[in-house]
Amino acid sequence: MKNYPIELRDDLNHTLVKAIHDYGIINVPVLAAQITARHDDLCTADAERLILGFAELYNAPLEFDRSACDWRTRAPVGRDNKGLLLEIVRSEFGRAA
Repeated sequence: MKNYPIELRDDLNHTLVKAIHDYGIINVPVLAAQITARHDDLCTADAERLILGFAELYNAPLEFDRSACDWRTRAPVGRDNKGLLLEIVRSEFGRAA
């Protein structure tokens, strides 16, 4: 297994905790793109693998939306969120899946 610098691990941890707090979900491709933009020596595949590992530690819900259009416009949920999971599983027709 490759040893990664502590700065990368701290950045991953901070990025995932912020995404969980702000949005309640981890968008793997979007966060991987953000991480690889800040760390030139990291490829996207490795960033995605590391994000999945960290997300597993937090038992966080995952999303795989490369376009991230909905994700970027989604309002932060904060601590008082009620019904985030229902919001996530709604179909495009507005009905619960």
